Amino acid sequence: NMLRRTCLTLAFFVLAGGCMKPPMDMGPPKKPAPAPEMKKLERMIGSWSWTGEMVCPTKEEMMKHMPAGSKEPQTTYAGTGKSEWVLGGTALKSEGSFDMGEGQKMTYLEYAMWDGKAKKFRTLGISDWGEIGLGWTIPCTDCDGFCSTGEATDAQGNKKRVEGCMKFVDKDTHDWTFTESGPMGKMTIKGTSKRQK
Repeated sequence: NMLRRTCLTLAFFVLAGGCMKPPMDMGPPKKPAPAPEMKKLERMIGSWSWTGEMVCPTKEEMMKHMPAGSKEPQTTYAGTGKSEWVLGGTALKSEGSFDMGEGQKMTYLEYAMWDGKAKKFRTLGISDWGEIGLGWTIPCTDCDGFCSTGEATDAQGNKKRVEGCMKFVDKDTHDWTFTESGPMGKMTIKGTSKRQK
């Protein structure tokens, strides 16, 4: 009838001119290639060992806030890790562990992927100590390396902020400095990572 034909005609014009987008390929989705920017992380691939030292606060400054008779706090750390491509090269996976003192270790897992809209690397990290962190990494503007910023939450729900830089000394050596600001104040650790042969 006339009413039905009018409604169908209106519906066609609404869909054609208002709601519908220009013609597009409605076939199966095609998997995109890894972002070319991921190649900037190529130098991270491999197995690494590292040593670090807490430079702020100093051991003497920490002792001032500890009960009398306490053992000297640990200020040097060591660990190992491995970085490799995963998810068809769309992500860099890094995992490893490091000494936390008193015979304890922390094991971590981190992913880095290129964010095409933000134009920088998005990072996600977790650890077996209940930490969850999200951050950003960009090429350093004044050195051959990367700078990172991020925020994390520990198992108790405390929040902390981390920022730092990693510099490529050569293809087998990275120097780095990271500062963490959280419930225990500000702590800065400097260290060096060496490629395992």
